Amino acid sequence: MRKSTLVLKLLVCLLVTFSCAAPQAKEKDNSQSAPKWVTTGVRAQYPTDLYITGAGSAGIKYNDTAAAQAKADSRALAQVAKQIEVVIQQQSSSLEREVSSASGETLNQKDIWEKTAAYVKIKVEGVRIEDRYHDVEENRIYSFASLDRMARGRIISDQITALEADTQRLVAEAEKSRKAMPTIHRSVAAYGLAIRKMILAVRKNQYLNVIAPPMTHQNIAQTLSGLQADVADLMSGFSFEKLNGDNQKGVVGGSLPEPLQLRVFYRKQPAPSVPIRFVWVDGSGNIDRSTRSDSQGHVSTTVSNLGPTGKKINKIRAVVNVYPSDPHIQNELEKVMAPVYAQFTYALPPVEEVRVAVLINEYNLGTLQHDSYLKNRLVQSLSSMKLQVLKEIPRHAMPDAYDMGGGPGLTQKMKAMSTAADMAVIGEVKATLLDTSAGSSLIFSKCRAVVKIFDLASERELGGIDLSLKAAGPDRDEAGRRGLDKMSAKASRAVEEEVRRILFGQKN
Repeated sequence: MRKSTLVLKLLVCLLVTFSCAAPQAKEKDNSQSAPKWVTTGVRAQYPTDLYITGAGSAGIKYNDTAAAQAKADSRALAQVAKQIEVVIQQQSSSLEREVSSASGETLNQKDIWEKTAAYVKIKVEGVRIEDRYHDVEENRIYSFASLDRMARGRIISDQITALEADTQRLVAEAEKSRKAMPTIHRSVAAYGLAIRKMILAVRKNQYLNVIAPPMTHQNIAQTLSGLQADVADLMSGFSFEKLNGDNQKGVVGGSLPEPLQLRVFYRKQPAPSVPIRFVWVDGSGNIDRSTRSDSQGHVSTTVSNLGPTGKKINKIRAVVNVYPSDPHIQNELEKVMAPVYAQFTYALPPVEEVRVAVLINEYNLGTLQHDSYLKNRLVQSLSSMKLQVLKEIPRHAMPDAYDMGGGPGLTQKMKAMSTAADMAVIGEVKATLLDTSAGSSLIFSKCRAVVKIFDLASERELGGIDLSLKAAGPDRDEAGRRGLDKMSAKASRAVEEEVRRILFGQKN
C-alpha cells in the first residue's frame, strides 16, 4: 500500500513539473532558434570581404509554404543585388561629377555604369540560398542568400579575358581590311564589333570591381577609347555629295517625283562598292533600304507609297551600312559609333492642303449625264475630309478621251493636271440595259464604275475601285436613274474609303 502511494505521488510530481516547464522551454527555444541573420542579414561564417549577403522573408498564406519560401528566396536574392547596385550607383554619380568637370571625354562611362546597374537589377548570377528559417509563431519563412566574391569574380574575369581575345582578333581583321578601298567598310564593321565586345567587357569589369576588386582588369577603358578613336578616324574619311532628290514635295500615298541620288567619297576619292542604307528619320514608305555605290561612287533609289506623318517636312538619311548582312547588328553598331550620313528632306503637305481633281465621265443608257451623280457625291465626301477639291478641271488638262488602261494621251494630260492638283480621282461610269423585251413589266439595267486614284506628281496609280450593280425599274428612264443613284452611292463610299486608306493609313 505504501509502495502504491509512493508511485502515485511520483507521477503527480512529474506531471506538475512538465506542465510548468513547457511554456518556458518554448519561449527559450524560439529565441534561440531565431538566428541573428534574420534581422541583420549577415553571418560570421560569411565575412563581408569574401561574401555579399542578404536576407528576405515572406508570410505563409493559405498554408502554402512553398510559395512563401520562393518569395523569401527572391527577396533575399534582391537584397544581394541591391547592395551591388547601390555601390554601382554611387560610383556612377561620382564619375559623372568628374566627367562633367572634365573635357574631351570619349568614353561614355555614365552610360556604361547605368547599364551595369540595370543588369544587376534584372539578374545577379552566382547568388545561392544558404539557409532558411521557419518562424512558426509568426508563420513566416526567412531565407539567407550569399554571393561568393572570389568564385564569381574568377568567372567574370575569365569572361573579360575571352572578350579581350575576341577584340584582338577583330582588330587584326580591321587592320587588314582598311588597306584596300573596296573593303574599307569591313574594317569599320570589325572595329565596331570590337567596340561592342569591349563595352561589354568594361561593364563586366565595373561589376567585377564591385564584386572582387583585386581581380579587376587594367587598361580596358583605355582600349575601348582607342578603338573608338580608330573608328572615328575611319568614319571621318567618308563623305557624301547630294546630286538630286533633295527638297521635293510629295503627297501621302504617292511617290517622290525624282529619285534620291548621291555620290560617296572616301578621303575625297569616289568610293566604289560601299554599302549604303536608307533610313527614315521622319516618315515612312517604300524605299530600297540597302544598296551599294557603283564604280564611280554613285547611289540612287526611288521613294514611293509615302506614309502619313503629321509633319510637313520629313527626312530620309543615307548612311554607310558597315554591316549589311545583319540589320540588327548594324543598328547596334550605330549606337556605339557616330554615323556618317547624307540627309534628304521632302515636304508632305497636311491633308487640308492636298488638292484633288475629280473627273468622272458618266453614261446612262448611252446618254451623257452632265449632272453627275457620282461626281457630286465624291466632291461632297472629299470636301468633308478637308481636301481641296477641284470639281472643274482646267481646259488644258481635260482628257479628250479617257483610256482606263493608260492611253498615250493620258500621260500628257496628267502632267498638265499636276499644275492644278496633287491628286486626281478619275474614272468612267456606264449603265446599260439587260432586258428590253416588249412584254416585260420591269426593265433591268446594269451599272459599272471604274475609278482610279493617281498621284499626279509621279503619275503613279495609288489605288481605285471597280464595282458593278444591277437594278430594275418600271420603265427605262426610272430604271437607269435608280441604278445609277444606288451605284453612285456605293462607289462614292468605296472611293472615300480608298482615299482615307491612302492619305490616313486607315484600314476598314
